[in-house]
Amino acid sequence: MSAFLLCFAAWSAIALGMDRHHEDATGREGAARHLQQLRRAGWLLLLLSLWLAARSTGSTPASLGVAAWAVALSVAAVAVTATVTWQPRRAPLLAGVALAAGLAAWAWGW
Repeated sequence: MSAFLLCFAAWSAIALGMDRHHEDATGREGAARHLQQLRRAGWLLLLLSLWLAARSTGSTPASLGVAAWAVALSVAAVAVTATVTWQPRRAPLLAGVALAAGLAAWAWGW
């Protein structure tokens, strides 16, 4: 669960770091530096989610975690694409909620 939520937040940050999606979501143009920071934060979140998924626990091998992460990565990409296409104004809120819920889910071991 945490992998999907963190991937959703990461893809949202990457998408909102693009001129077109940022303007659709916020109603105004973003500064180039701000957009670049959003994209970097998105990539860092993807790396964090991969690292969390690849850590092997006593009962789950790392390879299974990476496979589950790949599925979460793909499903989250489709979900973010749908969000920025049909409900762009909700994308920033959903990204923030996904980030908070993803970190909470990771802390609780989900």
